Amino acid sequence: MGLRDAVINNVPKVALHGIRSLIVGNYKSGKTRLWKEVTELHYDNPDDYMLLSFEKGWETWSLKNVVPIHAKGKTPADQWEYFRSTVVKDLVEEASTNKIVKLLGVDTADKAMAAAEEWVIRDFNKRNGSRYTSLKEISDKTTDNGYTLLTAEMNKQFDTLENSGYGTMSLAWSKERETTLRNGNKFTSIDMMMSATGKKVFESQASLICTLYNDTVILDKDGNELDENIKDKKGKDKASAFHETQVMMLFRPNEFVSIGGGRYVNLPSEPVPYSSKEFMRIYEEAVKGQMDAESRKNIVKIEEEQETVQEQKAQEFAEKEEAKASADDLINAIQTEVDRFSSNDKTEKIVPKFKDILGVPNFRTITDTEKLQEALDFVKSI
Repeated sequence: MGLRDAVINNVPKVALHGIRSLIVGNYKSGKTRLWKEVTELHYDNPDDYMLLSFEKGWETWSLKNVVPIHAKGKTPADQWEYFRSTVVKDLVEEASTNKIVKLLGVDTADKAMAAAEEWVIRDFNKRNGSRYTSLKEISDKTTDNGYTLLTAEMNKQFDTLENSGYGTMSLAWSKERETTLRNGNKFTSIDMMMSATGKKVFESQASLICTLYNDTVILDKDGNELDENIKDKKGKDKASAFHETQVMMLFRPNEFVSIGGGRYVNLPSEPVPYSSKEFMRIYEEAVKGQMDAESRKNIVKIEEEQETVQEQKAQEFAEKEEAKASADDLINAIQTEVDRFSSNDKTEKIVPKFKDILGVPNFRTITDTEKLQEALDFVKSI
C-alpha cells in the first residue's frame, strides 16, 4: 500500500458519541444533571448511554443505566480493577457481538484517576515485591516513572473503549488556581482540579470542553443590577445585601476561566446560561461549522453512514482485543504457575520445554493462544 492508498477525506463526527467531551465544574455545579438532561434530550433509547460512576454524586437523580463502580471492592484500587477487568472487558465483548451502549459518562474523572493511581501503585508493588506508597516514591527510587505508568494505564483503558466504538463524556471538578507568570505577576483563574497527569488523559483528548461556573450579579434593594459598589455615608464601599447567582456554560477560555475550548472553530466566546438544549445547540452548530456546504445539507445521511462505519471498525477492533485479552489471561496464568518454581527448576525444567513449544523461552512475547495454552498445560503438569 502506497501513500495515495492511505489518503482519506474526513468529515467531522456528527453524533455526540463520536467524540470525547469534558464537562468541568465546581462541587454541585450541575455536571451530573447536565449529563442526565443532555443524554435524555439527544437519545431516544435509554440503553444508548451509560454512566460509569466512581462516586455517589448521581444518587439524588433518577438515572437509567448507572454502573456504581465506587461500590465495587473495598479500596479505590479494587474499583479500578473492576473497571478495567469487568467493565472495559465486557463492553469490548459487547462491541464485538451485540453493541448496545453508544455514550459512556465518567463521573467523576478525578475519582477515576485516584482509583487508577492506587491500582498502579499496588500493581507495581505486586510485580516487583516492593512497598512503595506513592507515584513520586516509585519515580524517585526506581528506574520507572510512576506518573508515566498512571498515564499509560488510563490511556490504555479509555483508548480501548474509544476504539471499540464508545464515545465518552467525562465530568471533572474545577477549582480556583493561582498562577505566577515569569515576570512574577500573579492571577487567579478557574482550572481543572486534577494534576497535569490527569489533564494529559482527559483535557488533551477532549474534542469539546464545557466549563460550568457561577456568575453573580450584585443588586440593590429594588432588584436593579449594580455596576459598582454602593457607598456608605462616609463614601466608602459597602457590600450589598442582595445578589443573584446563575450557572453559566463557557465553551472557550476567557480572562477568568482557563479550561475550555476544543477542536471546533464555531464555539461561542461569551458565557451561555446553563441549559441542556443550549449545550446541544452549541455542539450541533460547532459540528456544522467544520463542514462544507454540501455536507451540511446531508447531515442526517452523514450521521447514518458514520454510525455504520464506526460500528464496523469497532467490531473489528473488539474482536482483536478479545483475542489479545485471551492471550494476556493465559500469560498471567503461566506466570502464576512459573512463580512456584526456583530459579534452578525454571532453568532446567521449564525453559527447555518452552523453547520446544513456543520457539522462545520468553512466553510473554507470544500471542498464539494455542501455543500459550499448551505451555500452560505443561507447566501445570509439573
